[in-house]
Amino acid sequence: MNQRILLSIIAVTGALLFSSYGNAESQAQKKSSPAAEQQPQKQLSSKAKGTISFKGIPLGKPGVKGALQKMCMEKKFNPKNDRCSFTDEKSMILLNYENVVDTFALVTLGSDEALIKVEINGSTPDMLALAKALETKYGKPLKEHTIVKNAIGTQQDKETFAWVDDQGSRITIESIFYDYNRGGVAIESASSVAAQDAAAKKAKAAGKSNP
Repeated sequence: MNQRILLSIIAVTGALLFSSYGNAESQAQKKSSPAAEQQPQKQLSSKAKGTISFKGIPLGKPGVKGALQKMCMEKKFNPKNDRCSFTDEKSMILLNYENVVDTFALVTLGSDEALIKVEINGSTPDMLALAKALETKYGKPLKEHTIVKNAIGTQQDKETFAWVDDQGSRITIESIFYDYNRGGVAIESASSVAAQDAAAKKAKAAGKSNP
């Protein structure tokens, strides 16, 4: 197969994975047993040892686009496929992160070229190994264990790990995110965390007013 065609297929596959990244888990839960059979989620937060960054690039600090482009160029796949311009709010690039190698990441930048959020998916074993690596770097996270069911009703053990630094930036790792044996990690700036927390409170309040 022509190499350019193969790379295009890989890129499209990655895009499809991330397009379902935000809602696939909720869709699977709708197909599973009633929520009463699952343990409730808790708000996660645990102080990190030091300041959280992404591969040395600070979160929420304006003007880091150049540093991201330099990092992006380290993978030959990215410049060959014009992935290092970061002209859009969200860009998908190939990278390594700790023990997770050659994986696609969805990178979100603010209008001031601040790094807002990085989302990476990977296998459950990779996510569990990543949690150990980040524990060495940032200290002990808040851990949560839940039992979830996938779309076909199989019970699975889900581990969630979270760190929050003094600035409010957060790392969250889920050993199972949207499919069997697949998990994900989100590295977020304080503004992203605050926006998500506000949205969660609003949704909770709406749920109480509409039983």
